[in-house]
Amino acid sequence: MRPVGRLLPLLITFALGLAGLLLPGPVGDVAAFVWLGVFPGMALARLLVPGSPAGTRWTVGVALSPLAASVAGWAIVHAGLPLQVAARMVGIGGWILFASGELVALSSSRAANDDAPRDAIAWAWLLGAAAFVALPPLLNPWTRVRSDTWVHAGIVLEIAQRGIPPQDPRFAGLQLNYVWFYNLFIALVDALRGSSPFTSMAVANVCWMAAHVAVGWQLAWSVWRERGPARAAVALLLLGLNAGALLLWPLWFVSAIHGQVTGLAEVRRMLSHVHFGTVDVILQLSAPFAHMVNPWDKYTVGTALGYAYLLGLVLLWAAVRWLGADASERGTWRWLGVALAAGCGTMLFHSVVGLSVIPVGLGACACLALLARARGTGALAQRSAWLAAALAAGLLVSWPYFRSISSGWSAARSGVVHHYFRPGWQMPWTLLTACGVAAAAAWPGLVRAWREQRTGALWLGLFALGMTAFACIVRLPQANEHKFVWQVFAPLAVLGGPGFPALLGSARRRLGTPLAVALGVVAFVAPSALFLNAYVRDPAGRTSAELERQPGERELYAWIRGHTPVDAVFADDRSRDVLLVEGGRRLLVGTPRAPDTAGFPADQMAHRRAVLADLYGPVASLESDAAFLDSLGAPAYVLYRDQDLAGHTPWRALEADSSRLERVYADSLGHRVYRLRRR
Repeated sequence: MRPVGRLLPLLITFALGLAGLLLPGPVGDVAAFVWLGVFPGMALARLLVPGSPAGTRWTVGVALSPLAASVAGWAIVHAGLPLQVAARMVGIGGWILFASGELVALSSSRAANDDAPRDAIAWAWLLGAAAFVALPPLLNPWTRVRSDTWVHAGIVLEIAQRGIPPQDPRFAGLQLNYVWFYNLFIALVDALRGSSPFTSMAVANVCWMAAHVAVGWQLAWSVWRERGPARAAVALLLLGLNAGALLLWPLWFVSAIHGQVTGLAEVRRMLSHVHFGTVDVILQLSAPFAHMVNPWDKYTVGTALGYAYLLGLVLLWAAVRWLGADASERGTWRWLGVALAAGCGTMLFHSVVGLSVIPVGLGACACLALLARARGTGALAQRSAWLAAALAAGLLVSWPYFRSISSGWSAARSGVVHHYFRPGWQMPWTLLTACGVAAAAAWPGLVRAWREQRTGALWLGLFALGMTAFACIVRLPQANEHKFVWQVFAPLAVLGGPGFPALLGSARRRLGTPLAVALGVVAFVAPSALFLNAYVRDPAGRTSAELERQPGERELYAWIRGHTPVDAVFADDRSRDVLLVEGGRRLLVGTPRAPDTAGFPADQMAHRRAVLADLYGPVASLESDAAFLDSLGAPAYVLYRDQDLAGHTPWRALEADSSRLERVYADSLGHRVYRLRRR
């Protein structure tokens, strides 16, 4: 490529960065993402894979940029500098290092056999997948704030306003017992220009979905080194999870025959709960009685899981590049650095992913080493050992962080006793129905890999087998083991590259073209179409507390932001978490869910709920409640809304004895705020 052509991506991204600094509104917010979502990772990619061609380097860089930015930002904030300063230092420093590397290496970069070439079909899948993820938040504001997105935005504001390590804003005074590097990254992006966390999370999802396809293409090419199988693997990776599950939908009616309630009444009840025009359609796209899994779900909600899956895919790619490389090829050891970074990142961003892919990866390395020694190939056994060391190092580096966020999950604190090793029927059924087509397509690929001694493909097969066993044995709180399903599916999809076209061709020959096409549409296209339709059309935002405001609420939240201390704690009835974001303040209790939601101490949660029940009961009693609020060690406020009180006036008790709580806000629409007088 000519030097000017090689500089074009640098110039385009720099122009986007300038637009992010100069343009107002959402357009500027979107453009500014490159400062932390691209530049730091490109600087890291120049260090990790300096001699790789542009496609490989950009794929590594974009995939690892949030990890690089958040780790650098954490170090700067930990050193005592403000978050905004840290964000700008990381963004500008990342661009300087990235640009310098590009200018210095204009004449280098030589493609190896494992470096995927440019491909129009792969680019079409990438752009289509990114557009698919972008459309719901662009067309339906409700999808920008729904589900976990709202709470994650509250944690982002917690970090932005009160630093790290964060407390849980839903439970004032408690260190957050959950991974928070994702929230730190979004907080850094927002700090560049005061963006909305919801915009930053949506842009991140689009970027990560594009990177997901790019890594899938690179990984599939590294395994097969042929365009046909690599293209098929990308298609399977995007559309193959739950392929054919819609055809099993009639199995839901089994419960009308053998359930607690049977007959037509149960059938009518079941049909009344099918909502194809709301986000609940996602529950219908998996097989009946299986765990809910979906290829798009975690890239259309503000959560760390989508990025952790991306890092898991990078880990598989790095493993294949390292194990399958020619021993004489220069610089292949750098892929161990990519594997280490990706493994560490899975732990920092979502430890459920890290604590599954790393142990299973270690097991795959051990099995491959034993197989290599049995065949007398000591070099491969040594390479497996080095890969295992890199994965173990990623786990070791991140272990102190994991220990800090997992300390609150002990049964003695949370009151929840959980048995982690407990096989059951639901996970094997989920794996069969969600990954069955991918597994059928993967079998010919595994046979070919064994015959042709494709080391990377064999390691992927061992990883998929180990991940299947892991998923069937390990049980997590709140059924979070369903997250393992995608980790089984991804390597199967890559291995299915050669077998997927053959599988489709076999169906066409046996069933005839019209029927095969119809079944193919139902199996592969309809689930995504139903998903997109529902996420664009869902009307829940018209009545949701996150988007709809009662009269006077906007003024109330503005007053809270402007007239209460940043470390204030609020009691608000009905465990609302809207105040986390709109008011930017911690809550006494901000979730109606159980203690195992985020390692909440069971005894303290019960006590706090009892305090709320008393404060918002028919008549509030002050002495014990005020003493408890005083024990929090932070400015405490009690918010009353007439809409919650059903005609009761518990606030009158507070006004009758103003020695402990004083009214500091009231409007004509039924909102009252009382502040605790500290002793």
